Amino acid sequence: MPDPVDIIVGRNVRQFRALRRVSQLELGEALGLTFQQIQKYEKGTNRVSASKLHQIAVFLDVEISALFEGAGISQFGSRIELSPDAYALALSYDRLSSPAGKEAVKTIVTLMTGEAAETAA
Repeated sequence: MPDPVDIIVGRNVRQFRALRRVSQLELGEALGLTFQQIQKYEKGTNRVSASKLHQIAVFLDVEISALFEGAGISQFGSRIELSPDAYALALSYDRLSSPAGKEAVKTIVTLMTGEAAETAA
């Protein structure tokens, strides 16, 4: 028996595909799959891998999270959307091993964004 989340994701894939007037065959060709595999995804019979979910979202021009609408996964909290530069900065920050270095970065960013002046006022 298919997992309820797989069924919801499949239903959402089908809805977004239909909204964009894309056939199962066209979506399958774009993903390197047969239309039968798309049918199985849409019925929830087969689970969609993370990489295929990403490819589907890109092809259908939707956020990956939209494919999970109705699955009740909001209990895990919302993700903050970051620009590519902000994401790269966050990764670099995480790689800093020195607590003093991390504190210096936070101080610099706070000063540059003007937050220090706002909190002092």
